[in-house]
Amino acid sequence: MATQFERLSPDPPNGAAALSAHSLKLPAPRRPDQVFPQRRRYVPGGVCRRAEAARRAGVAPSTLRGWESRRLAGPSGVAGYTPYDIVRLEALARLVRAGLPAARAARRLDELAAAGGRVAG
Repeated sequence: MATQFERLSPDPPNGAAALSAHSLKLPAPRRPDQVFPQRRRYVPGGVCRRAEAARRAGVAPSTLRGWESRRLAGPSGVAGYTPYDIVRLEALARLVRAGLPAARAARRLDELAAAGGRVAG
């Protein structure tokens, strides 16, 4: 049986860690059958799912689901939310926090997008 120092060492003696624990900044597996997941990296320009989009926009995922069901917001990409969608969600969240109803805020954002982002007056 291994001592506690061998069990907690960064590199198990039996070679259980396929990748070095130091390169991943994760603790080493304590058992040979224990495997840690790989770190997920942010890909610039990539798409993200609902939970990540809600986190970036500063709203709850349930709020985002409600907006999707009312067709006020939604992913424009096939695989998920694009960076443009995230910017729109952030603007929608700011307008709702300012006191505008969500439907009216979404309509206003659509008007701004149709006008090329410019407003007369």
